[in-house]
Amino acid sequence: MKKSKKKVVLIVLGIVLALIIIVGVIVYAVLHGLYKSSNYVEDENVKQQYQEKLEQGSEAPQETIDPEEAQGQKIDESEVKEIEKKRKEFSENEPITTDGKVYNVLLIGVDRRDDTWAGNSDTMILLSINEKKKQISMVSLMRDTYADIPGIGLRKLNAAHANGAGPLLTETVTENFKVQVDRYITVDFNNMIDIINMVGPITINMSDSEVRVANDYMREMCTLRKENLDDHLIEKGGNVVCDGMRAVAYARIRYVGNADYQRTERQRLVLSKLMEELKDMSLTDLYDLADDLLPMVTHNVPEDEILGLLLKSPDLFKYKIVQDRIPYDGMFNVIYVNGQDMLVPDWDDTVKRLKETLY
Repeated sequence: MKKSKKKVVLIVLGIVLALIIIVGVIVYAVLHGLYKSSNYVEDENVKQQYQEKLEQGSEAPQETIDPEEAQGQKIDESEVKEIEKKRKEFSENEPITTDGKVYNVLLIGVDRRDDTWAGNSDTMILLSINEKKKQISMVSLMRDTYADIPGIGLRKLNAAHANGAGPLLTETVTENFKVQVDRYITVDFNNMIDIINMVGPITINMSDSEVRVANDYMREMCTLRKENLDDHLIEKGGNVVCDGMRAVAYARIRYVGNADYQRTERQRLVLSKLMEELKDMSLTDLYDLADDLLPMVTHNVPEDEILGLLLKSPDLFKYKIVQDRIPYDGMFNVIYVNGQDMLVPDWDDTVKRLKETLY
């Protein structure tokens, strides 16, 4: 009788184990198929592609402004060399910080009209997940920040993406800000409209001035996307229910309020609103969303990492969110050089504060 019961128990355990294996195989197959639909690119392939362009002398063009429009202090060559010297001394003495419990991903929004070049990165948000502190940090890196781009030299930070796409921008941020950026995710404004439509709508409080400029942006975007402008136009300021077109137009506003400084706040606000929407989604809903969303983004996140983040997402959405931008207030100077206004951070204080936030 005892042997019979033991045999039954073993059979039941065998069946349960078999079911677990079968379910595991099915789950893996489903998630693997999800990942395969994404636009994953090898860093080395991208680097080789752009290295060939640089060797042929095809560095991406730089935006310039007239001296009369410049906001920065006009400096001569000797002053430029002094800035470079200070930055180099700091870079040589400051180690790159890395931590296995902190995962840094660079979110990149690209402004481009076609696929003939990588495009300038008008949105750069360092998204940092700290499992020890249960904190998600969103730090905007301003496009006009003066940075040393490997293989290119001292340029605006957004020129890194124009000359080497995600891998070069990731390397540039790591080397200049001395924090290990693990991965990047890139999306252009056109696809961002579709992504917000999938997740949203979201509600944003806009001023009358912001509405006016957002409507101007939407005229351009509706023409490019061949959509009816009347379906998206905003009548007046206040709490505005935003589809993708409205939200992206709002995030692009640069000349209302405190210029590009305030634009980074708008971009983080849109991202925060999207994260709020995601909080209420089940794993099944998140999977369905990822299935539609992943083909629209370009990234270098390996399969095990992206699936791990998907499975952790219900917990991650409970983390405290911290927001900031670089350059920090009171920690930078504005200079005018080579026909461009550039923001020169106080590297010592800037990197110290960034590391304290992330780690």
